[in-house]
Parts: sequence; structure tokens; C-alpha cells
Amino acid sequence: MIPQLVTGLGVLLMVHSALSCLHYRSLVEDLGVMDAAPSIPLDVQVEVLLGWIFCLMGRLLVMGQLRPIQTTSKAKSFRLVAPSYMTRDFDRYDTRWKGLRTS
Repeated sequence: MIPQLVTGLGVLLMVHSALSCLHYRSLVEDLGVMDAAPSIPLDVQVEVLLGWIFCLMGRLLVMGQLRPIQTTSKAKSFRLVAPSYMTRDFDRYDTRWKGLRTS
């Protein structure tokens, strides 16, 4: 429940900042001072940043606990080879690298 509220607050902040930016642009256009104020106001920029952070935190809270990565002995000896129907660029790069090494 809390992650959805945090994400919703972030989305609400971002929508409000978009509307504030549109309102600011219309006011600047009506006053005819486009050269004096070309950028977005600082409060709108801060609001977008806070909204993005809240959305990120809400999605990370939903994710849950991270599990450790475990490797097996098969994974250590596994060779990555592109399928025959795809380009073989990786294989060529892999063999070129072996040729460039000086031993």
C-alpha cells in the first residue's frame, strides 16, 4: 500500500510540474518576454526532480529484497557463442582479442 502511495505522489508531482511549466510558458508568451525568461523556473525543476525520486523510491519498495547471485561450476566454463542465424561479430571480436594479447 505504501509503495503505491509513494509512486502516486511522484506521478502527481510530475503532472503538477508539467502543468506549472505550461502555465509559466503561457504567461511568458502573453507578456512577450520570451528572451528574458527562456528557461523553466527553478521550483518546477525541483518539483520534477522530487517527483522522479518519489516514483523511483515507490518502484524500489515494490521490488522487495535482493537475492544473492550464485554461480555454479557450469557457469564458469560456459563459452558465449552467438547463434548461427545471427551475426558473428562477437565471435570475431573474441578471437581478435586473443590474437592481440602478447604472451
